[in-house]
Amino acid sequence: MSEDKTSLEDVVADYLRNNPRFLDRHPDVLEALEVNHRIGTASSLIERQVGQLRSEKQQLEKRLARLTSVAAENEELIRRLQRLTLELVPIDTSQAFFTHLGNTLLNDFDADILQICLLDAKLADEAGEDVRHVEPDNPEFEAFSPLLQKAEATCGRLNEAKMEFLFGSKSRWVQSIALMPLGEEGSLGLMAIGSSDQNRFYPGMGTLFLDLLAEVISARLTADPPEEQRRSA
Repeated sequence: MSEDKTSLEDVVADYLRNNPRFLDRHPDVLEALEVNHRIGTASSLIERQVGQLRSEKQQLEKRLARLTSVAAENEELIRRLQRLTLELVPIDTSQAFFTHLGNTLLNDFDADILQICLLDAKLADEAGEDVRHVEPDNPEFEAFSPLLQKAEATCGRLNEAKMEFLFGSKSRWVQSIALMPLGEEGSLGLMAIGSSDQNRFYPGMGTLFLDLLAEVISARLTADPPEEQRRSA
């Protein structure tokens, strides 16, 4: 292709871009245009545009179906969270609270493994064996600070050191996790939910349910013990 021809094509292309109604005024030109398909056959520009619109419509329909599915899943998760919250509220002891929380997450929310780390030794001791106490200045815990400061759940996969800190020898089969700060920027600790499915928790997924769950747990941890509530009543 010569430079003159290339230049002329550029001029024509620019003119059409700047005059999008040109083909409306000259329908004979539109009818004469042909666009080669990938398989080599030719079609009119109108046919090509119709095909493109049909393809875009199909993509929009798929996206709408996906959004509808996600909305339904989120609605069901919120129902489960509401039910779990109502079950947790009347529980008097921290140990019973965390035992019920752990059992529900593992049985009803498709979690494979759960780890809760609390910075307050007294709270961790009262919560029972299912909850682990971690010193605030523990270097391994401090490595989570950038994630906890996000004030929302982090989903995906962490590096090997963080995975081992959370799950120990079981970390080798954990393929994805959801990490939630407890308290403001993790001031109370953290909770990690692990899954053997690498697609269960992934970057960019919605975390509303996880964030609300973390708020429920944090509220319990900062609430007065039932005995103190009764004494102050």
